[in-house]
Amino acid sequence: MSKKTILITAASGEGFPSFGRYLKRLGKEFRIVGVSPDKEAAGFTFIDKGYFVSQPEDKNYIRDLLTVCKKEKVKILIPSDPKELVLLAGNKNKFEKIGTLVLSSSLESVRTAEDKEKFFMFCKEKGIPVPDFIKVKNYKDFRKAVFQLGYPEKVVCFKPIISSGTRGFRVLSSKNDRLHNLLKDHPGGVMADFSEVCSILKTAEYFPEILVMEFLPGKEYTVDVLADNGKTQIIIPRTRDKVLLGASFLGRAVEEKEVIEYSKRIVEGLNLDAIVGIQFKKDEKDVPKAIEVNPRIQGATLLSVAAGVDLIDLAIKNALGKSWKKPKIKWGTRMIRYFDEIYQDEKGKFFKI
Repeated sequence: MSKKTILITAASGEGFPSFGRYLKRLGKEFRIVGVSPDKEAAGFTFIDKGYFVSQPEDKNYIRDLLTVCKKEKVKILIPSDPKELVLLAGNKNKFEKIGTLVLSSSLESVRTAEDKEKFFMFCKEKGIPVPDFIKVKNYKDFRKAVFQLGYPEKVVCFKPIISSGTRGFRVLSSKNDRLHNLLKDHPGGVMADFSEVCSILKTAEYFPEILVMEFLPGKEYTVDVLADNGKTQIIIPRTRDKVLLGASFLGRAVEEKEVIEYSKRIVEGLNLDAIVGIQFKKDEKDVPKAIEVNPRIQGATLLSVAAGVDLIDLAIKNALGKSWKKPKIKWGTRMIRYFDEIYQDEKGKFFKI
């Protein structure tokens, strides 16, 4: 019996090497193909075949993926790049015509999920706590919103309405020590000086829609959810105890009842499918508030795999119409992430030491 082929996108991501090692476990039943816009994608060394494709923003991206899927007779396509989700959801029928199943929610669901204001409004309608927020479209309204949410007495944050992870996320605090930030902090931090932010936004030729929000100081969670056409099957919250460059480097699988209930409402209310990631953060009163939903595999989803639940394998089984038994979650399982390297010789061949 020939192996079915799985295609995974964004094979150049920082967390892909560990994901690639995991995918090797599926090698008995599946052949693994990866794609990336990066010709030096280290992830290619962990899978059966890698292809260089255009960026998701490029008009040829879908064409490139279809070409690979046809050539490799791909059965399952697993999206992992936030920039491609709307594109893939809107073109699922093109992949289905060539026999490729895309593990993606519907276009309507993905569009609601990626728009932070729409997502927050949905949560409020469903009784799910979210941070206080104000949408702004210009510099004047931005300043007004920052003060309206309590600055400088309170810490305030902001983020573009369409963005993922920590991209564009900044925190405004009157206690921000600019000298410390300059001389002590690592580059890429989220703390920002209000006057500097204002000087940038005031002179910007284009002002993107921004959500100015209440800052949540408490514990942060990412929730891995397996869903089948809007029905939740497995929900695993995990803490984000140490975050570097937007990625979780230390976390634990935890049975947080409130977070689990809110996640169920979000997935079922938005009719999400396959693997979904939802982020929560607690406020100063220890209330978990929803801050983001990502209808795709998350960077540290393998913590849930380590906790006894192979979400990726189960999502594939769902797509192929196969039955499975609900696994037992090993609550308390921890993840400790570390950096790793791979090398290239003068001919471009990858190797490790």
